Amino acid sequence: MRKPAVIAASLLFVVASAFAQQGSPSNTVSVFVSDLSIVYSSQSGTDLDASYGASFSHMFNRHLSGELSVTSQPIQRTIIVASASGPTFSTSREHLYPIDANISYHFLTDSRWKPYLGGGVRYLENTVGFDLPTGTRRFSHRTVDPEITGGVTWQFRPNLGLRFDAKKIVGSSSSILGDSALSGSVGLSFRF
Repeated sequence: MRKPAVIAASLLFVVASAFAQQGSPSNTVSVFVSDLSIVYSSQSGTDLDASYGASFSHMFNRHLSGELSVTSQPIQRTIIVASASGPTFSTSREHLYPIDANISYHFLTDSRWKPYLGGGVRYLENTVGFDLPTGTRRFSHRTVDPEITGGVTWQFRPNLGLRFDAKKIVGSSSSILGDSALSGSVGLSFRF
């Protein structure tokens, strides 16, 4: 009876010392809202439009991290269909899902504010469908554009933070959407 108690106590000390030697959490999951816009018109009232997404990042060391994020970005398309009676216009609302892969450098501070600066690429697939007299046609356009990113995380708890981030495609974007504007986001991050 005494031997199991000694083994249990020994295991407890081994587990406690192993957890005490672990460094700070190296993985982070974030959910965010970006490109928030509020538009008012007398015909349709107030319209709230925003993109949202999630990201996963891993700290390789105290300064460098890698991040992969996916955003759901709403867009509105106007489609013109030519017919014998003249062109017709239709509007559709769709979502694009750009994927960002970035490497960031984190500046060490003694405060709760954790700034970072990085760069990477944005992948976007844009598929458009047309109803033609010969049948439905779908066209896909894929782009990979370089981007820069930067921001700051306010670490209000050891594992929870409020993240403010900005991204911008650099150079001449090959995206037919012209998605080269500065994009800002606010999100909640959980470190583990």
